[in-house]
Amino acid sequence: MIFSENQPFDLPGRASKLTAWSVTPSRMGIVREFRFTTFAAAWRFMTAVADECKIKRHHPSWHNLYNQVTVTWTTHKPLGLSIKDVEMAEFCDRTAEQIGLKD
Repeated sequence: MIFSENQPFDLPGRASKLTAWSVTPSRMGIVREFRFTTFAAAWRFMTAVADECKIKRHHPSWHNLYNQVTVTWTTHKPLGLSIKDVEMAEFCDRTAEQIGLKD
């Protein structure tokens, strides 16, 4: 994995705990697909993440198809995986669990 410059020392450890996420082919980001029970649940998830993105001033690349949401986190300046990406991935995991993932 390629990390952004000047990141906290614990970033690699925190990133390694995101076991449901995969490293992107560029090795500069992480990606995960979330499956919810309904489109409405997927939309609630996306709305909650979008609201947090406004607060954190950090936005994903994502795709929605009915009950599926694929989220990719990476940082463009400085290039690589940053603490912002990991914090937002952790937020996505917590939010998806609260909303309810499809079994």
